[in-house]
Amino acid sequence: MEDARIENQTEETQITITDTEWTESEREQMRLHGYDDMDMLRAWLS
Repeated sequence: MEDARIENQTEETQITITDTEWTESEREQMRLHGYDDMDMLRAWLS
């Protein structure tokens, strides 16, 4: 039962680039330096 609850919680929890609270200008600068959205999320999470 607990495994199913953890699995459902994982499906419901999703972080997006907008959660980083970086401005569009900051995100654009990162893109110009070769970052994609996943790279930005990894940077934000670390």
